[in-house]
Amino acid sequence: MKKLIGTLLILFLAFAVAMTATLAEEPATPILIDGVEFNMDMDQVMQLVNRPNPEIDSERTRGGVEFTELEYEHVSDPDGFAADIKFLFVGSSLVAIHYDMADGSSYENVRAALVSTYGEAVPFDAAKIGSGRYAIDDDGDLKDCQEMIEAGNLIIVLERDHDGDVDVTFLDMAAAYINS
Repeated sequence: MKKLIGTLLILFLAFAVAMTATLAEEPATPILIDGVEFNMDMDQVMQLVNRPNPEIDSERTRGGVEFTELEYEHVSDPDGFAADIKFLFVGSSLVAIHYDMADGSSYENVRAALVSTYGEAVPFDAAKIGSGRYAIDDDGDLKDCQEMIEAGNLIIVLERDHDGDVDVTFLDMAAAYINS
């Protein structure tokens, strides 16, 4: 009987550890683009996005960080979200994704979609993003940032400017440039 209880206890603990690891994994896929993950190179991203005529701005300097930008205009999904999407690379690694949501996008609807996927939104805290500020804005000006969602090594920043325009930036907080 003791062996049976011991065996069941070990199986339960193994199951609990496996479930905890599964639940701790954060989704890596932002809204609109399935399959794109941080650290992919530009060719991998282009294959997954599979849209014609991307704009590539190579070696654009933002703050002290040099990014290569891959931009697609007028991307939409079946849920009704639409945006111009800019993939930001440092070296050959994808480190951030910036969504310039379509005019008229509802901050509340975008926020609700992100919260349902990634977790609670909290007031924006610029101190947490380091050099990630240059992925959000060329000059690192963060006055329009409202809230953020922290999910493991991912921080999602939600912006709304005085005209009501909505932007969302996904930052890979494990990227080396963040702390430079």
